[in-house]
Amino acid sequence: MNIDPYEILNVERNADEVTIKKAYRKLALKYHPDKNPGDAESEGKFKEVTQAYEILRDPQKRQMFDLRGSTDGMPDMTDIFGGFGMGDAMDIFQSFFGNFNGARRSVPGEDKIVAVNLELHEVSLGVKREITIQRHEHCSHCSGSGAEPSAGIKSCGNCGGNGQVRTVRQTILGSFQSVSECGACGGRGRIPVEKCSACAGRRTEKKEKTIAVDIPPGVSEGHYIRVRGMGHYSPGDGPPGDLVLHIRSIDYGPFRREGDNLVFNVTVSFPDAALGTEIYVPQVGLDAEEKKIDVPGGIQPGEVMVLKRKGVSHLRRMGRGDIKVIVNVFIPERLSRDEKKLLRKLRESNNFQPLNSEEST
Repeated sequence: MNIDPYEILNVERNADEVTIKKAYRKLALKYHPDKNPGDAESEGKFKEVTQAYEILRDPQKRQMFDLRGSTDGMPDMTDIFGGFGMGDAMDIFQSFFGNFNGARRSVPGEDKIVAVNLELHEVSLGVKREITIQRHEHCSHCSGSGAEPSAGIKSCGNCGGNGQVRTVRQTILGSFQSVSECGACGGRGRIPVEKCSACAGRRTEKKEKTIAVDIPPGVSEGHYIRVRGMGHYSPGDGPPGDLVLHIRSIDYGPFRREGDNLVFNVTVSFPDAALGTEIYVPQVGLDAEEKKIDVPGGIQPGEVMVLKRKGVSHLRRMGRGDIKVIVNVFIPERLSRDEKKLLRKLRESNNFQPLNSEEST
């Protein structure tokens, strides 16, 4: 979905961070689902303003939008297969405001970010990569409870097992009650009778994990691919974080990439350019053979020949880009006496004289 975050938050394009936060706070509170239960329109608005804030609060995403003038195709930290969901909006809202309605909130585990280097055939055709990472998982000794198995766990005495602490303040305007997470048990409502001897009550330990990830065709350098639930486990009761693959570099071999097109430069001799010749152009694919193509006689330096639908696959849609073959002509710097004699004779021929502007019209 292409949006204009400045227009949605009603801020100027040179708005500073404080102004953007203030605008988001006002609109997010207005459209929050808890204030508008069952209102699908408000839920959509809440999601929209949160997505706009997500773009403008990140300097890299904001700069990219300013350069493109569009959110279409922007590489971001969301799954390139999917969009921006309600869960994402609620997570951003809660990280910005804290807990809105005072209910217990489980904190997810941290994301695990891994840089990936690819080759041309992987980008064009897609690839399944096995990624080996070190991540925090539930402690194998206590199964993630944080308690020594022989001792067990007990109800938290500080919060009475609720995981929340209520505080009442008396002011000249009356009584005000606030609810916060219990600091003694971290909101769980339970504490170990004796901390786990292996993880010291942290509930997690570092383990090695190999994960198979499908990298779709058409990705570019700078893209992020999010694999839900494959990051670090939460030290609390929240869901695991995500595994985020950052496409750091792509080896294009003899090509240069322009969008989904591949550019291949080839140099032929002057006689071959004049008479015509055959050249071989590499093809995309792990075991793809070179393709022989004919260079017509009289081709001009810098002229482009196009191999349709032989380039990089499009991301999120069918089809492929092209291979553009740019033909350059080699001019020798040094000539023998006989070569000079032949060229002087050719120079006397009218056919080897360039047409001036009047003759060419």
